[in-house]
Amino acid sequence: MTSATIPAVNPHDDSFYQNPFPSYAMLRAEAPVYEIPDTPGLFFITTWPYVREALMDPGLFSNLMPHARRSEPPAEVAEAVAEIRSKGYPYTPALGNNDAPEHTRYRKMVNRSFTVRSLNWMEPLVDEVANQIAGRLVDGEVIDAVENITVPLPVWAIMRILGIEDEYRDDLRRWSDSSNASLGGKLTADRWIDVENDILEFQTVICEILDDRRANPREDLLSQLVTAEEGETPLTNQELVWLVRELIVAGNETTIRSLGEIICHLDEMRATDPAIWDRVRDDETFRKGVVEEGIRMAAPVMGLWRRVTRDVDFHGVHLPAESTVFLAYSSANRDETVFPDADTFDPLRENVKEHLSFGHGIHVCVGAGLARIEASSALRALAEKVTALEVVDRASLRYGPSYGLRGLLELPVRVVHR
Repeated sequence: MTSATIPAVNPHDDSFYQNPFPSYAMLRAEAPVYEIPDTPGLFFITTWPYVREALMDPGLFSNLMPHARRSEPPAEVAEAVAEIRSKGYPYTPALGNNDAPEHTRYRKMVNRSFTVRSLNWMEPLVDEVANQIAGRLVDGEVIDAVENITVPLPVWAIMRILGIEDEYRDDLRRWSDSSNASLGGKLTADRWIDVENDILEFQTVICEILDDRRANPREDLLSQLVTAEEGETPLTNQELVWLVRELIVAGNETTIRSLGEIICHLDEMRATDPAIWDRVRDDETFRKGVVEEGIRMAAPVMGLWRRVTRDVDFHGVHLPAESTVFLAYSSANRDETVFPDADTFDPLRENVKEHLSFGHGIHVCVGAGLARIEASSALRALAEKVTALEVVDRASLRYGPSYGLRGLLELPVRVVHR
């Protein structure tokens, strides 16, 4: 089959938001480089080898401002959105939408803060937060695991790491949500206004904190980011507000979304292994396997966009210069040629770390190590407290309206204490 003969795929259809995997399986088999019919110039790349190949060629597949990654405000609010944006800093590419040499400059500064040594000082902060959250769970109570577990853990942890005061806990999640709202999704006119006001508020608060750290440095990540080493040009507030936004998003979105999926998978496994949470508690290797397999299957960042820099024929499909490709990590992670029985959750999968959930090449996620620490710490703290988190009414679970970021809106579970 060709793109013209297979059933049309619409990534903005609710059925795709809820379960994109049958469509991705079809595309991998029949049209691994596929132009979206309703969006000419947007191509989905869906197999593991093709996605990895594109990630390894930033000269051809540029990370600099792909056209299709975000939707644009509708005409009726375009003027109001522009007015709000005029009060803040204009968009400045940092790590996520940049290429060398500017990407190299940002990456060098951020990498200093995410070395193994740096992660060692972050881990106790994450453990403290995980223990607090697990300690609040009440036996027999039905809770929303998103609201009570998967959101607070990474949001509170990244706040501690950055050095943002606890008074901004609720704000930080709202700012992060708004930062991602138009990423692979479509917003109502009213939502556009809320999103832009949230981003402006975030910029105002972060600039105040950055100015304070320059005058009064502390032992936190923001203090490190405002300090340039000899020979480096310090980052300005305009640059830093966008970089910090990326770090906040990267520091919580992967964990929020993958941890919810992991809780669901463990509850399924409990049907045949009632002691599954004991294994999570007692076997660190198994726990890390659960985390890695959860990240592979969830692929919470479902993929990222790249701009095609020149006309090229890519595996039999012509990609025009300035067209956009969506590198579908979530599809690549379920490529049966790489991951046998790919739709099955298998914490003992030998090649699980070949997944592409964190990207690959020069743009591999700088916070991958922190995401793994957060998820593992959460599972350890939960497993010390519970023998089960029983998913309630699995059939009612729904995912948010985005093909770029996928996560459960709510996850009702019943807490069963030890």
